[in-house]
Amino acid sequence: MKLFNKSHSKNSEWYFPGGKDLQMESGSNASLEMFKDNPLDSLAREICQNSLDAGIEGSNKPVRVEFTSFKVKAENIPGYLELRYEIIDKAMKQWPNEQKTMSMLRKMDRLLKQKYVNVLKISDYNTTGLRKENWKSLIEQVGSSVKKDSSSAGSFGIGKGAPFAVSDLRMVLYSTLADEGIQSIGVMKFVSYKDKLNGETIITQGTGYYGKNGSKEPISKDFGLGGEISRTEKGTDIYIIGFNQELMENWTKEITYSLANNFLFSFYTNKLEVIIDNKVKLNYSKMNKIVEEIRNDKKLLRKYEYLPGYYDVLQDEDHKEFNLTGFKEYGIKDGEAILYTSNKGNVNRRVLMTRNAGMKIKDLNRISSIIKFSGIFYAHGKNINRILKQLENPNHNDWSKDRSETPKKDGKFLKDMNRFIKETIKDTYTEKVADEVDAYGVSDFLPEDINSIRLSKNKVKQKGHGAKIEIEDSKKKSDTLVVREYSRDSGGDIEDGVTKGGVGEGDSYGTAYDGRGHKGGLGLGNNFGYGDRPGTHGPSDDNDMFIRNGNRRKRVSTVKYRCTEIDYVSGRYRLMIKPEQKLYNVKITVDVIGDSGSKDMVQLKQAKYHSKLLDVKYSSIYINSLNADTWQPITIKLNRNTRLKLEVEIYADR
Repeated sequence: MKLFNKSHSKNSEWYFPGGKDLQMESGSNASLEMFKDNPLDSLAREICQNSLDAGIEGSNKPVRVEFTSFKVKAENIPGYLELRYEIIDKAMKQWPNEQKTMSMLRKMDRLLKQKYVNVLKISDYNTTGLRKENWKSLIEQVGSSVKKDSSSAGSFGIGKGAPFAVSDLRMVLYSTLADEGIQSIGVMKFVSYKDKLNGETIITQGTGYYGKNGSKEPISKDFGLGGEISRTEKGTDIYIIGFNQELMENWTKEITYSLANNFLFSFYTNKLEVIIDNKVKLNYSKMNKIVEEIRNDKKLLRKYEYLPGYYDVLQDEDHKEFNLTGFKEYGIKDGEAILYTSNKGNVNRRVLMTRNAGMKIKDLNRISSIIKFSGIFYAHGKNINRILKQLENPNHNDWSKDRSETPKKDGKFLKDMNRFIKETIKDTYTEKVADEVDAYGVSDFLPEDINSIRLSKNKVKQKGHGAKIEIEDSKKKSDTLVVREYSRDSGGDIEDGVTKGGVGEGDSYGTAYDGRGHKGGLGLGNNFGYGDRPGTHGPSDDNDMFIRNGNRRKRVSTVKYRCTEIDYVSGRYRLMIKPEQKLYNVKITVDVIGDSGSKDMVQLKQAKYHSKLLDVKYSSIYINSLNADTWQPITIKLNRNTRLKLEVEIYADR
């Protein structure tokens, strides 16, 4: 397949603008380096975001983006002879001692000597194409982004570097059909080198152009692929020349999962559909298959761990919708954003945040570690999008008041927006978590089935958030017993331990250190202290390792437990645990939950199952097994003498 015919090639050459005393540009291009960590994910996000921004206003058709890979003969690359025998040679002479730059140039040289070169073509349809002002921003300007309206997704002009980051030649060809007709040009993010112009030595800039008669002026025809008919429908074609061979090996899967993760809501609202390599068509109806693949693959689930929960929100026919209201002081009309919530399926206790295009911006967390929920916050109105766009970072994955010209006002707006989300979720899904029982020693008679308390013939009075139960025959002075009931569904397989070998926890938490040279911490009478970081002998996020039958523990997906306060002054509590299946080699971790929902560490001094002492290591309890569908009591003693709200996580062998 040919990209260019011979007559076309003769009239167009690579043009690297240059002049005297220009700053030299090496191969370390900052606008490309930021996309190197996750190149295909970045490519998918930036390309589809730009296409959504160029969607035809008022159209009921989704923007369609097509990804296609193929090979072309190296000799058909624009300006092939000039690149291979002149330009790369001059650049190598310029950078003999720059290792990274020389490595890049040698790779380009090897690629041009091959017979065929990989190409990834990306085309969009049902868009306006690149208009004149968009064209100049894309090709000629740095840090510029011209969009059709002020609420569009892109704003920094940095995303246009993503296609170059996956090209071993750092070469991208653009061809578009818009109101002005067809325009095409090639762009290369190269390096500076010394050249001659009218007998004088000049320094070229790093970016070169393949345009009309060796200039930055576009060609008035598309590049074409052999006998392919020229584009007749408005839109843009992007050819990534020298598509990285390693990325090529699994690019279709990578792009598929990335699009599902980043554009779930775009597919849901029918704003986007994607065709990959003429085989895979992505729309919302295909999300179920993709999400199930992720659920059943631990490696994928670690990478896209929150996607199944967000998908379950949209699939829940009884999911709740809340319109954003009360933001008129910021110029935002009621209903400019919608919060979708559900407590069904794979709850992830997070909210997906997105704007009008539907691309995922961030996951809002730290809402509640107890309430079961997942949510999606969709800011679709023009006014709220205008504000959020100004606060969005170049990677389009967070909002910050520090990017605003009025940081105090916009900081308050962000806090109010997050508060609306958190309060709505807590008001909707918070259940009664405490029953107060006012009778001395009643904990000794607490039945394993908590429902028998509720059905008791004793008097029941409502008091605060719980039920107050009075024992008529009690003649002794009353103490207070607090009962908290939880149901845990972790929604994932979080692993713990090692398969063979391993070491136990240290016998102390380590030396606390506050980062300013001050050692020491808050000593509570035990060999541990609190500080900003643990020492070398302390626990490490549930990664303490013990050999148990050579197996690796994982978090149990469903388990019910209740926490009963026996005597907080002496730190005594009772845990009632009921798994759905029998568990072996069990580890139970205990954390304190603060009013804000944040976790804090707590040290266990003792744990008993009936009268048998259990192994305890810092905040973890170890027991050989727990029976299924049976409430089993474990009495614990903490190194605290204040009333606490506790959370429990259960780990067991596969």
